[in-house]
Amino acid sequence: MKDIQQQLEMNALFEDLAPMADKKVAVVIGRFNPPTKGHYSVIDTVKKFIRQNKNLGLEASPVVVIIGGSKSDADKKKNPLSAEEREVFMKASGKANGVLFFIAPNAFAAFSMLREKGYEPVAIAAGTDRIDDYKKMLDKYFLTPDGQPIKHYAIHLERNEDAIEKDKDAKKTAMDKALETAKKKGSDIDTDLVSGSLARRAVELGYEPEFAKIVGLEDKPALAKKMFDKIAQAIQG
Repeated sequence: MKDIQQQLEMNALFEDLAPMADKKVAVVIGRFNPPTKGHYSVIDTVKKFIRQNKNLGLEASPVVVIIGGSKSDADKKKNPLSAEEREVFMKASGKANGVLFFIAPNAFAAFSMLREKGYEPVAIAAGTDRIDDYKKMLDKYFLTPDGQPIKHYAIHLERNEDAIEKDKDAKKTAMDKALETAKKKGSDIDTDLVSGSLARRAVELGYEPEFAKIVGLEDKPALAKKMFDKIAQAIQG
């Protein structure tokens, strides 16, 4: 993808990579703005991958890198919570226990930072729209000290097409339909349809109970309300 290619071109020129690290880890990278039950499902998937692939020698704790601090964060309608706030909410949810959190401006910087901190990114979890680019990035730049390739593993995350619809109008229609159905029937929202965009749309519409379901905090209404209010305040400027 274009933005990932730009990351590579800039960082390859100006950044010296730390040497290969000892602790092999599985990594999840994302904006998590806001964190949702879909994100927690991803973390559970990565934990399962680690358990089922003991031969890879991965650390038991998955690494979650929150992308923040970039220019896009200035758009509060798309990125209403700061990276630090996202981390606080994820930890407070109780649904990301046993996770190591870091903050980085982009994927390449994230992988590089992990090396500096002693973690080698061996497995990466991402959706089908980004996983190949991340793996290519790792395969090309993250090598052994003598320049030999390291075996990297892709943890594919399948997503419902409605959740990743590129057309803005179609995506908005799909989100509103899912929210209206949940509101009228008092039903849950399928995890495959959940996204940060859906959560932000629920805030825009004032759908607080539905928002709590999307972010997986039905059992922690006070925390859900705090997140809802922070997002509403940021969106409204």
